[in-house]
Amino acid sequence: MTTLFLGHLAGDYLLQNEWMAMNKSKNTLNGWIAAMVHCILYTLAVCLFMWNFDPIWIGVVFLSHFPIDKFGLAEKYMILKGSGLRNYINSANRNKHYTDNNTGQDMLTGGFRAVVYAVTDNAMHLILMWGAYKLIY
Repeated sequence: MTTLFLGHLAGDYLLQNEWMAMNKSKNTLNGWIAAMVHCILYTLAVCLFMWNFDPIWIGVVFLSHFPIDKFGLAEKYMILKGSGLRNYINSANRNKHYTDNNTGQDMLTGGFRAVVYAVTDNAMHLILMWGAYKLIY
């Protein structure tokens, strides 16, 4: 399963450029193209790292990744649990700074939410693929 994780990292971070990241969830032609290109590269990375080119696995990787990224499912999940990143950015709280009790330094809570979003997104991708892999193989 280390190879699954490494393929995920390569596909989601090393092979995804800013254009893909910023456009893949937009409901425009450009957004659909960005999502398709990203998910094809992502699928290629995962399959290469796992050295698994079974058509069923290729389909699982692509079809498990596409809806999470295209439709912003990590963000929707965060909103359900009351910690949505977009809600925070669009709120009056976006410019508030809070003092870290340990260091006395100001910190912007939006940065924390961005990290939580990234971890939520990664967890969704990895758990879904891991579960599918266990069911198939």
